[in-house]
Amino acid sequence: MSLKELPFLFGGDYNPEQWPEDTWEADMKKLQAAHVNSLTLNVFSWSVIQADEETYDFSLLDKVIKLAARYDMQIVLATSTGALPAWMVNKYPDVTRTDINGRHAGFGMRHNACPNSPHFRQLASKLVAQLAARYAGNPAVVCWHVSNEYGGLCYCDNCASAFRDWLKAHYNNDLAAVNAAWKSNYWSHTFHAWDEIVPPTHLTDMIDAGTDKPVLGGAALDYRRFQSDSLLANFKVEKAIIRKVDQTTPITTNLMAAQKDLDYFQWAKEMDLTAWDNYPSFDTPSSETAMDHDLIYGLKQAPFMLMEQTPSQANWQPYLALKAPGELRMQSYQAVAHGARTVQFFQMKQSRNGVEKFHSAVISHTDATGEHETRVYKEVQALGKELAGLPADLRTSRRAARVGVLFDYPSWWGVEYSTGPSKQMAYMQQVHTYYQMAYDAGLEVAMVGKDSDWSGLDILIAPVMYIADQATTDKIHAFTRNGGTFLTTYMSGIVDEHDNVWLGGYPGTLRDVLGLWNEEWDARPPKTTVAVKLATGQTVAGTFLCEIIHPTAAKVLATYADDQLFYTGAPAVTENAFGKGHAFYVGTQLDKAGLSAVMAALLAAAGLKPATPQPEGVEITRRYSETHQYTFLLNTTNRPLTVANPALGGEDLLTHTTPEKEVALPAFGVAILQSTRA
Repeated sequence: MSLKELPFLFGGDYNPEQWPEDTWEADMKKLQAAHVNSLTLNVFSWSVIQADEETYDFSLLDKVIKLAARYDMQIVLATSTGALPAWMVNKYPDVTRTDINGRHAGFGMRHNACPNSPHFRQLASKLVAQLAARYAGNPAVVCWHVSNEYGGLCYCDNCASAFRDWLKAHYNNDLAAVNAAWKSNYWSHTFHAWDEIVPPTHLTDMIDAGTDKPVLGGAALDYRRFQSDSLLANFKVEKAIIRKVDQTTPITTNLMAAQKDLDYFQWAKEMDLTAWDNYPSFDTPSSETAMDHDLIYGLKQAPFMLMEQTPSQANWQPYLALKAPGELRMQSYQAVAHGARTVQFFQMKQSRNGVEKFHSAVISHTDATGEHETRVYKEVQALGKELAGLPADLRTSRRAARVGVLFDYPSWWGVEYSTGPSKQMAYMQQVHTYYQMAYDAGLEVAMVGKDSDWSGLDILIAPVMYIADQATTDKIHAFTRNGGTFLTTYMSGIVDEHDNVWLGGYPGTLRDVLGLWNEEWDARPPKTTVAVKLATGQTVAGTFLCEIIHPTAAKVLATYADDQLFYTGAPAVTENAFGKGHAFYVGTQLDKAGLSAVMAALLAAAGLKPATPQPEGVEITRRYSETHQYTFLLNTTNRPLTVANPALGGEDLLTHTTPEKEVALPAFGVAILQSTRA
């Protein structure tokens, strides 16, 4: 089955190996009654399939796939390489990881394989070859799911050797080039032989100071890149094996929001479609979940799979809060609004034991005997019925945003590795602050990377873009010069791709486009604010960092206005005309009022109209096909709200009515307005 033919999947992980065979069919009947049409199988079944190195037994998997097909279930078939069997670890100890403290793992846990273990790669390849040969061409299999939730770092001897090979490939086998890139004369680190280079651990070059801080930032950044590439190489090996016998079925793996260990923009290049697992906590703001969806969409600028979410409770969160009635439905439609082409769950049936026994499921402990139908099951059932009635055109429709927020994994690694400027530095929080600035203004946002196509954007926001290599600088110059509106913030443009500070004043290579230079910054203690006066006369608050800006061409939009500070009166926010465009700089973390004023200035500079004001808690998001526009209205709160209709004349696909000037949304209510594209 090709990618375009992939149906709208509603279902998720099913683990038949945890249950007696005589219970499977009753599960299928209950799931089918809930309009479930897909199962993800074989995620952690390696030890069931392979009892020893030479023996493969697919009888259980054969049976469950055959049974699922009888109930019209589409199969997302995993390769089960995400957890190692005991015999493998006992026979080949190098297959497990060594942590940053130098401790080598024994058997247990999951996601525990060393990506550079030759034994792991060999044994995983043999297993995947067996699976692919057996199930390629099976009409029930609509997607291949490689491993599971990749992540983690390894510091073993195999990784040390592979790291040196990676460096040789990236630096043209030139050790002097490595020394130059890392500026390794620091603390007597000049390397005279390749085998002198070791991974940065707490036993070598990583300082454990509450959070890990490397001695050589360039070395630590390269090790991060290397580890992401190593895990990606594992994915590519498994994908290539499947592709030898199956040229059409899409192949993916489940990502985890903005998982720090992997550069997802590089991974997306190798995935047929992106997929991710969405687990907001009870206090996660809806804007953060929206940002995560937009990041996964933005990796390929294409619809994605929502591969996991919990029907209600997530066992690993600190507080197992229930999802209120309607909340699961709203969160599922929020995913669809932001580009999901599937709605899937972990898990189909709740485990009786193990660490995930209190993670909720479509079939819960209460449902398992067939005596009861729980609230959660009924909500899943109602959602499945609605989703089955949505037009196929919606499944492949696209997003179209004029405002972009740049997300950069190396900047995340680099700025949080830095010893300074503040222990409060959290890259994800900074990015979310500026995503929410646009979200609160009612704007749709595209999450983009440095290599992404920015041509469809009018505004590009790059918070805490710590690393500014020359290629990115040139791209920003061209974007702005050609009429784009660019914004960046404190702690941007500080270093090159090897963590070497750009000399001549911050923000380094971005000084020309921004029309300024920064002399120094003041890291403010927690819970302290600095008054910032806008050019309009309004006073707002700054926190976290205060950079002291020296304009060379930029216009001052706000200044520090705190008599207790020696830099009162210095610029805090600026705007610079550059070619046909404008470049903004924000030197402190502004409060909500300050960010709202900045967003208004960005829209004015870009010539974009502000969105129609809506009640707080309402999200409006759109998807577009060649023929239709789909406008999603989401009430993310637990109270009823009435909103102005943003798509007059559109039919609500969920109620089959055509709302008038206003749309009434109950608590966690949803409307999907379908209208014809002009």
